[in-house]
Amino acid sequence: MKKKLEVVVWPNSRKRLEFKQSLDCLAEVLQNYCSSLKIEEAGDGLSYTLSAQWETSAHMRQTLQSKEFSILSGAITALCDKTLIRLDDKVFNHQISDLIKQ
Repeated sequence: MKKKLEVVVWPNSRKRLEFKQSLDCLAEVLQNYCSSLKIEEAGDGLSYTLSAQWETSAHMRQTLQSKEFSILSGAITALCDKTLIRLDDKVFNHQISDLIKQ
């Protein structure tokens, strides 16, 4: 069964460049873990949407437990003011780091 994760983040206005640099560094490696990964910057530049999809729960878990996802999670926690997470189209009301437990 395919798994889908969508994360919308609003970086702190003074830390947007740092967040974008972190995201750019991690995107290629994270792409290798996913069957589909799309990263979009909002037209106003205030938010980013990361959409990832995996063929199985095991593939998703492998990504969520990777060093790269841990770094992304840390960047989101440290550099973003707000985060919205949807897992399989359901709102996930926890921290990004709690996804590892899924």
